[in-house]
Amino acid sequence: MIRQPGMTAFTAKPFQAVRRRLIAICGASALVAKVSAAANLPENLRSTQPASGRRADPDTSEIEDPKTKRKIKLKLRLPAQAKPTALILYSPGLGSGVSNGADWCEAWREAGYVVATLAHPVTDDGIWSTNKSRSLKMTIAEAIASPQYALRVKDCSYALDYLLKLPLLMPYFEQSGGGKSDSSRPRIGIAGHSYGALTVQSITGQGQGGKGLLDPRIDAAIALSPSAMSQERAAAMSQVKVPFFCVTGDLDGHVTFKKDADSVRLGVPLSQRQWVYSHLPKGKRQELLVAQADHMTFAGEPIDAEHFSRDVSVSEQNNPKTWARISAMTTAFWDFYLKAGVAGATEKRSAYIERMRALAGPQDQLKFD
Repeated sequence: MIRQPGMTAFTAKPFQAVRRRLIAICGASALVAKVSAAANLPENLRSTQPASGRRADPDTSEIEDPKTKRKIKLKLRLPAQAKPTALILYSPGLGSGVSNGADWCEAWREAGYVVATLAHPVTDDGIWSTNKSRSLKMTIAEAIASPQYALRVKDCSYALDYLLKLPLLMPYFEQSGGGKSDSSRPRIGIAGHSYGALTVQSITGQGQGGKGLLDPRIDAAIALSPSAMSQERAAAMSQVKVPFFCVTGDLDGHVTFKKDADSVRLGVPLSQRQWVYSHLPKGKRQELLVAQADHMTFAGEPIDAEHFSRDVSVSEQNNPKTWARISAMTTAFWDFYLKAGVAGATEKRSAYIERMRALAGPQDQLKFD
């Protein structure tokens, strides 16, 4: 969607984790509603309140990277069973917060994974906080300025540092093992939409200036609406060594950000999104082209029409079915590459490919090597 260019101290006060599930409702109004269900965690699994600051969502905390001084919102989704599992990090698109990708993030949680969604400072939903002296064009220009690309990657690496040491998560990570080159930690996946996809591309090896952004702890990655501004930038994807799943749509191009009379149009043609897959190393790459899906389909949450113009005639009524396919197929990808003992054998990969083909829609296009 865009062009490429100290943790807060925790006290001992426990809180009740609130699970949120987006439930698609295909009615006359084609709305998608959130349904919340409160659940008490066992005593040894309860998280704690930050020492300062108020939160509307008990599952969302704020951490601060002591090196960058960036305050990062972090939403945790914990599986029902406290047993060894993998960790998935999710990076949202421009102008979005921790609700971004909620449909598949919740599906991954239900599949047994610990899922953490970030809200990156400067590029998150703070871009909508404008006034007479600070326009939307100004907030977006700041958000897509070159320094933000590396800072978002650093947000992700710091979040991993924090999560892997969080006492709350120890029951999920202890003895899970199997992480790339390190059996003492869980396997780790990362996913993101649009700006988040660029973040995923960078942290797995493409990064500009590149080597300093690579986080070797990542075991598998999903980029929803990946992109590259040039074939040269796309060619840098050849440095990625982990299994990589590109998800885009046949209408995935541009989107207009708007507030009042102010608007900014960003994006790239579909062909430039598909460059990413074409330059990934063969063997562990795959691409899903979703029929009748545009850029904001992959936000995985209801779209605020006052802020986003989709630039194509796509009914919100299509979203729930599309989201269900994306959720199922991305979950299958994590299951194959993040569960110990699943990936590897040729016959297992063949069965995995057949499963993915069965999950895809009749007009979707699915590529493997």
